[in-house]
Amino acid sequence: MPYQLSPSQEENLLFFRLDGEAAERYGAIGHLRADFGRDGQGFWTTWFDNQVHLKTPAFKKEFDSVINSLRDDGPEPPFASRRCLEKFCATTPGKELTTRGGGYSIRTGDFSYYFRCTPRPNDYDILCFIYDNRYLLPELAGQHCLPGYCFSVLPSPGEMIRITRGESGYYPCHCAGMTPEAIRFKVNDENGLRQITRAQEEATLAGSLYGWNTPAAKPWNYNQDGSPRPLNQPKKNEPER
Repeated sequence: MPYQLSPSQEENLLFFRLDGEAAERYGAIGHLRADFGRDGQGFWTTWFDNQVHLKTPAFKKEFDSVINSLRDDGPEPPFASRRCLEKFCATTPGKELTTRGGGYSIRTGDFSYYFRCTPRPNDYDILCFIYDNRYLLPELAGQHCLPGYCFSVLPSPGEMIRITRGESGYYPCHCAGMTPEAIRFKVNDENGLRQITRAQEEATLAGSLYGWNTPAAKPWNYNQDGSPRPLNQPKKNEPER
């Protein structure tokens, strides 16, 4: 399928390499560096990993499809040559990134691609930073912050509790006679009224029990249903120029 670059309106940091906690919060997978060579007709690329565990076969397949589409689809695809990219940028100005070019993006169901385009010799014509939407979209929606307080279910004996951010322990709620299913429903209802996600709830519960600086107290380490995600295994990469 053909993919189209659109001028991006989102924050500048998505067009630059993220490391550490920022990479985890936003779901940074890695980035591609490309240039058209001296004659403007080649396409030389280098890939840099960010979080290897997010570089799944599904991502690799879609990523190849996106790049190939921008190189091959249509009469003058933007990545066919430096001249084509110059023409595209002139007719479709991207987000202004000061001297670092124009910013464009493509968002699919699973991934988001942020392109920094600077079509000029002796520079990298294209830098593409890719994010996993399971992490990126909740981060952009402000769902990776811990709430001031929330409700949860104590793992044992299954009672309803209230947790305050930054405090150790919890406050029991009075739910005598309620079934475990009814307690879970009430917790979901109370948190839902406050727009608190299950990931935020699980991270807040972990913070109150195990410490607020532990990985378990970070909402981005959970799926939408509150189940834990695999932790990133850091890998060194060549620094970006």
